Parts: sequence; C-alpha cells; structure tokens
Amino acid sequence: MHGFETRGLFVPRGRFGTTGRFGRMFPELRSFRDFDPAAFGRVGGPMDGGSPPPPDTSQNNPRIRAGYTFLGQFIDHDLTLDTTSVLEQQVDVEATHNFRTPAFELDSLYGLGPAVQPYIYDLSKPFRFLLSNNGNDLPRNSDGRALIGDPRNDENIIVSQLHLLMLKFHNRVFETEFPPDAPVNQARFEATQRIVRWHYQWLILNEFLPRICGTNLVRRMVTSPTFQFPDVPFMPVEFSVAAYRFGHSQTRPGYAINSLGGARLFPEDPTDITSQTLRGFRPVPDNLVVDWARFFGPGAQPSKKIDTLLSTSMLRLPDGVVPPQTPDNRRSLAIRNLQRGIDVSLPSGQDVAAALGISNPLTEQEIWTSNGQPIGSGPAPLWFYCLREGEVRTSGRRLSGVGAVIVAQTFIALMLADKASYLAQMPNWIPTLGKDGRFTASDLVNYTLGLSNDQTLPSEDLASLDGDDTADA
Repeated sequence: MHGFETRGLFVPRGRFGTTGRFGRMFPELRSFRDFDPAAFGRVGGPMDGGSPPPPDTSQNNPRIRAGYTFLGQFIDHDLTLDTTSVLEQQVDVEATHNFRTPAFELDSLYGLGPAVQPYIYDLSKPFRFLLSNNGNDLPRNSDGRALIGDPRNDENIIVSQLHLLMLKFHNRVFETEFPPDAPVNQARFEATQRIVRWHYQWLILNEFLPRICGTNLVRRMVTSPTFQFPDVPFMPVEFSVAAYRFGHSQTRPGYAINSLGGARLFPEDPTDITSQTLRGFRPVPDNLVVDWARFFGPGAQPSKKIDTLLSTSMLRLPDGVVPPQTPDNRRSLAIRNLQRGIDVSLPSGQDVAAALGISNPLTEQEIWTSNGQPIGSGPAPLWFYCLREGEVRTSGRRLSGVGAVIVAQTFIALMLADKASYLAQMPNWIPTLGKDGRFTASDLVNYTLGLSNDQTLPSEDLASLDGDDTADA
C-alpha cells in the first residue's frame, strides 16, 4: 500500500503456482521520466484533496462502499509482494521478484499450511485457524504482532478485521459444509480450501471487479479475453505500480467503525503515535471491532471517489507506516507512487491509451485541467492518467478506459492462468454459500457470522446504483 518499504518477510508459496517475476504488458513503449513527482504530490499541490471529516458528502462514491477499498488492499496482498528498496534509482523490472504467487489462492491467508506454519492454526481444532480468545481479533504474540500468513494484513485495523473475517470463513466452511461423521484430516482441509478459494474468486470476478471496472467491460473480457500470459504468469508493473493503485484515492481520512464511533486512519500529526487511530500491528481495542454493516451493503458508508485528489492524510504518512525521521516529501503517498512509476520506467498514460486502442482517450485539457485551472501539459504519468480517467469519464464512480482495461485484463488473465481456479476448471460454477446463486461481500459476512434473517446485510444490485455500466473502452 505504501510504496517502497520492505513489505514483509514471510514468503508463502502456493500449491498451484510459483512465485515469479514482475513484467510488462507494453515492453515496446518508451518510458516516461520527464516529470517532477514533488511538484504534484506535495501537501497543497494539485493532488491534495484535503481532509474533510467522514460525514462530508462532497467526495462520496455511491457505487463503491468503504469496505471495497480494504478488500482491494487484501486482494493486492494476495497477489504481490515486492521488497525492492526505496533508494534504488533504477529498477530492473524483470529481475524484481514477486514473493507472492500471481493467483487468487489466498496464500496470504493459508501461509505455508499447517505442517510448516502451525502457529497460525488452532492446535485444539486441527486444520482450523487460530483466533484471539474472544474471537474479535487476530491471534497475536506477546508483542502484539499478529500470527498470520502475511504481516501486511495487520497494517490497519480494518484490513486486519477483514483478514479475521476470512479466517472465520474458512473455519465455518470446515465445520459446517461436511457430514457430521466426516474425518478431520488433510483431505477435508484441502476440500475446504477449494470451497473458500472458489467463493473468494467468484466474489472478485462477479462483484468486486465489475464494481471497479464496469459490468459490461468485465463480462466482455471474460467471454473474449484480450490479454493472456504467453507462458508463466507474471505481475504486470502497469497494473501493480499504476492502474491498481486507484485505491489510494478512495481512502478517507477516517471511518465509522461501529455504534461506539470510529477513528482517523492516520493521526493529524504524522509523528504522533499516541492518539487513537486505525493503525495496525497491535491488538484491536474493543471499541474498534468492525461492524461490517458500516462497510458493505446499501447502508454502509461510501468510499471516496476515484480521482486525482488524495486525502491530505495520505500525503502525510505517519511514523510506523514510514520510518521515523522520514522527510516530509517522502511521506507523501502520491510522491512515492509517482516516483515508483519513474523507477520502473512506466510509459505515459497517453502512450498506453494509444497502444490499447482506447476509443475515447483523454484530451490534453481533460488531463491537465483541475477546478478550472491548468496544472500541467504534455505526457502524463500512467497512475495519474488512470485516476483522471475515472474522475472525468465516470465522475469518480469507477475506473474507465486505460485503468479499467489494465485491471480487468490482469485479473482475468491471472485467473485463467491458475489451473486450479474455478474460471479455469469450471467456468459455469455457481456459488453454494450465498443467496440466489451469487456470493457478494454481504453474503460473505452473513454466512461467516451466521447472521439471522433480521440481521443480514442486503446486497446491492450494481445495475441499480448509477446506471454507469456502459462499455467505454
């Protein structure tokens, strides 16, 4: 999420894929380097969207509820782990190792399995995950650090609570989806993994991705994929360093958590480590245990719009997210993202739009006019271009054009390349744990927590949200 720092030391390997390299979708395009990240990403610069309080409605995204921002972060941790140093001025992408399997297989959840990482599993309940004593938090050691397959999923309280939800999902499937006399053994564990993974993949492909990229575009690409890996799957840097970082613009300065209130994501003073925030790597306080009705379903708080304006708090990353004594200009997530694009030699947004044959690429004026004022000219960084597409083409409701195509192409290509995925093995498979042959984020919560009919979270029909699902690329 935060750019360049070492992203964790555990390196799980999956059963159905191997960790691999980063690579390029457009190796033939020239890199774009003539750009000053500090001029755009600083506090008070063109990408500073301010930090209105959570009740503010001017930046609300009615299409994407707040929970999907953190689901997107969870998915990112399932796909990528890049430990490249922040200090490298040039990065050889093909020599950069991805310490995640490029597949939606939840290796961030399962780690290396019960035999190799037994401390993340419950000794008293074989093949089930260990939880905290009260079940409201991840299991932790004496220092408060989470015992999980990927330490990045403890970065903030909301994503750690989502990881906890997934642990409980596995446990409930293991305990309820088999006959009472079924043996508790490795075969049952692997059968549970398949159920969990396929429902997770179905949710990604049929709810998360259409919500982010548009229903028609995703449906068309599933039917007729426009990009597939020629050999071994890799993680495209155009995706991981640019298009998929749209979530950074969705992040609000604070969130309502439960009936007791909420908290800021980061402190107002980036050196303050004492105020109550949603910072992670610590036990979750009782008053910050997430009520998922506030994150998924029609009554949940919305995410921020997908646009070029980031909350000021994202431009002042605090100690703990970045090392203490980090200079102010290195605390800006916008500066870090823009610099990362230069480091890995990404092409400009306009060049990628031309290579993809986007029918309605952004004009010079659309790219470089903000609030009626000119803010630049010429080629645009790919990440900035993708955010601007969402802002101009969909009023910030979702990705469009280049951003939508890159994200949808990558997700679908990865799922097709994983021969253990439901899309590769049984593309017409229908979920069994949701409602009416679907499985949404609301269904995940309802099933996992065993909510009764008067407590269940309703799902949102994408078609009823804003009618903005026309194909635009």
